[in-house]
Amino acid sequence: MISNFFNQYNHYSNNVHQQSKETTINNNLNHEEVTTEPNNKQQSSSSTPEQVVTTINNNNNENNTLNIPKKPLKSSIDFSQADLYFKPYSNWQLLKSYTMLTSCRFPVIRKYGPEIFEKGGAVVRELAKYTYFPYFCGGEELKDTEKVIKKLKKYNLKTILDYSVEGPVVLSESNEVTQLDETTEDAIAKVTLDSIYFMGEQNRIDNSFNCPFGVVKVTGIANCSLLERLSKILCFIQMHPETDHAKKLLQDNNIYHFGKENENLLDLMKEYTIKNYPRTNAFSFVKNGGEMDLPKPLTEIEIGKLERVMKRLEKLCIACKETGLSLLVDAEQTYYQPAIDHLYMMLSLKYNTKEMLVSRTMPIVYNTYQMYLKDALYRLQYDYHFLSNYSLSHGVKLVRGAYMKSETARCTENNLPYPFQQTLLETHVNYVKGVEFCFDKLYSNQNVGMIICSHNQDTLGMASRLMVEKYGFDKQDPRVIFAQLYGMGDNLSLALSFHGYNVGKYVPFGKVIDVMPYLSRRLIENGDMISGSSSETKKMMSELQRRISIKTKQLYNSAKEMTMKK
Repeated sequence: MISNFFNQYNHYSNNVHQQSKETTINNNLNHEEVTTEPNNKQQSSSSTPEQVVTTINNNNNENNTLNIPKKPLKSSIDFSQADLYFKPYSNWQLLKSYTMLTSCRFPVIRKYGPEIFEKGGAVVRELAKYTYFPYFCGGEELKDTEKVIKKLKKYNLKTILDYSVEGPVVLSESNEVTQLDETTEDAIAKVTLDSIYFMGEQNRIDNSFNCPFGVVKVTGIANCSLLERLSKILCFIQMHPETDHAKKLLQDNNIYHFGKENENLLDLMKEYTIKNYPRTNAFSFVKNGGEMDLPKPLTEIEIGKLERVMKRLEKLCIACKETGLSLLVDAEQTYYQPAIDHLYMMLSLKYNTKEMLVSRTMPIVYNTYQMYLKDALYRLQYDYHFLSNYSLSHGVKLVRGAYMKSETARCTENNLPYPFQQTLLETHVNYVKGVEFCFDKLYSNQNVGMIICSHNQDTLGMASRLMVEKYGFDKQDPRVIFAQLYGMGDNLSLALSFHGYNVGKYVPFGKVIDVMPYLSRRLIENGDMISGSSSETKKMMSELQRRISIKTKQLYNSAKEMTMKK
């Protein structure tokens, strides 16, 4: 299976430029060439912000293919050795895992489960509390997660606690953000902050780095309507930078919040906003009559809310700096993501500097890139070059993506182009290109931290081999971490850990009533990932059968010996 994927990958990479624009989404993007040898050329310190996009385009136009070594890349990890990787698991753990994952693939559960979880009431929540919730979540309170942290540590797995609670989406009739109570956003930010200090304390007690990341879901600590409004403004500026309205929006300075002591960063953010590589169009700026739909500037209320969002994020960054952790900023839907990228870049300009990273090997703040999006690789490249141009570090979290169904429904309703890669293979190719881009920059400039979040065996096999065999990184290099969701992909996590790589498990926690909506959406959006767990459950069943067979033989031999003695 692995070699077949690599063959398809090589074939696709070498022929993508021959496919028509109508049938190949990737032709809308020019991929940056990554050579078969690590790039050890340092980026010129004399490059200007205006040259960032030009640099990317020049590199991309040289070759639209990703060349991989002539020697076939096969995974150096044999993921099929279930008896080796599941050795720490008891028979009961294996049986429980097999039962939970298998039940998630039942058509009835996949079709009706999410709605039942969200609307089933107290009885359903109580049932979930003793079944799915403890399997996929770390607990309702922070103190409950301590058991999970210790359990994962026994398997040599790191813990990434994720307070998976989202703030409410409240829309006004005018589609403008109104003055609403921010108690929920403040409460979510407080628990997220507590989780960072909690993980830092766990590291201190164990004298380890077993909890490397804090996680923030921006839709939890910010009004979703505000994020959408800001995203629309940013997209308009990026798509129509020469219009008077875009210039006015940019000069208002109400979309940047650094504090007076950091006013010098305003020009950098304006440069980033204007020169940002064109992203997927998540908004329509043309009315039915053909008239331009100009986004309104942020209101005073919205400006105040945005400033408070930035303050919440800064508190989290400061906590990460104090505890030695890093902050992962989760990705969201395309109509929120421009605002989130904007907030990430403001944080990076303050916290991913050389002065802030003294005595640290990892960036303080990481952005997330959903590689199933057409523009993901280009945003990744642009963000890196922009930060590197000012001698800043770039934190990168690579994921496949988790909002396909909701994004598809919105695009259909609003007659917008679909933002995704056309095929699953194209997503895999885009993901691996992102991985190799980060490895290449880490090798040449030493200014990237990356977390590879994937449940795809072939992708993990290729990434692990690239890391060690092509680029020569140590398997325990703290700047590179693999990760899977808690309760999923355990065979992959255990295999990578067994072979010496840094591996973490994303562990959601929170009250059942608050977390179940999030988990139900993950069940909807990641149905194919759950379904893909059939490979994992097969390995689990194979290991259970092997153990039963051994036990049966032992019992038979014991009975035979007793009979012979008689």
